[in-house]
Amino acid sequence: MDIGAMLDTRKGGYTLAILLAFLLPIVRFALDRCVFGPIGRASFFPKEKKSDDPPAANLESRLYKYKESFWKTSIYTVLVLLGLYVSINENFFTDTRYFWLGCTEFPPCNYEVSRGLRLLYALELGYYLQAVPSLVFWEVRRKDFWENMAHHIATLGLITYSHQVNFVKVGAMVFLCHDINDIFMESAKMARYAEHRWLPTTLFAVFMLSWFTSRIYYFPVYVIRSVYYEPINLVAKVHNINPHPHWEIFLGLLCFLFSLHIYWSYLILKIAYRQVLVGTTDDLREDDD
Repeated sequence: MDIGAMLDTRKGGYTLAILLAFLLPIVRFALDRCVFGPIGRASFFPKEKKSDDPPAANLESRLYKYKESFWKTSIYTVLVLLGLYVSINENFFTDTRYFWLGCTEFPPCNYEVSRGLRLLYALELGYYLQAVPSLVFWEVRRKDFWENMAHHIATLGLITYSHQVNFVKVGAMVFLCHDINDIFMESAKMARYAEHRWLPTTLFAVFMLSWFTSRIYYFPVYVIRSVYYEPINLVAKVHNINPHPHWEIFLGLLCFLFSLHIYWSYLILKIAYRQVLVGTTDDLREDDD
């Protein structure tokens, strides 16, 4: 299978994404059995049981959540590293005008895109294609289940739509500013499930900083602002292109994602409030909280 050739066409990119959607759960299952589970059991289950140790059922529940967070930490780390690798030397990494400059026809935008960016898109699409059934059948059911489902579906819409109309440069930065703080969030949850003393609080503080920097500041101020103004002023008006309805669709999906960020920011601040007053970083989204 020639992955490079597949990435040269949109159809090939979709095919690769579907293949990855089937492959990733297999990889996750193997890592659960061979890596995440053994590491978790070594941390959770002492060789000599003491009278004050938690019940085995409680430990198994924590282990299940630990493995889920371990998987997400791992996959988001891969996505962020790949995203940085294919984006950091590009002009659009530091100047949002280059999300659009070079596009003279639309849709799709007719500028060239590297295979690296197309690989990133295939991997992100493959991940979220399997994330929807995983949320339903595999992962712990939390209070924000429907918000997460809406997020996954909106993300699938954004990935597919931006890939189809070749908005992949702005899409790469959307991926980065979302994925990077998920690493710290899932790492903080892993540390809490393993009952470390100080690490959960430290990682949660780093997560909060990254969340409000990337999703509450960078995402609306740079990404949404760019989508609102720059494709109209730099492309549509200059080349006499009708941007409708694509401009409204893309902008609407981004704004919907940002509305979910505001809701989750409220939950994050509640967790921080509880940490300061009570000294706990329990996940407010858990069923039993």
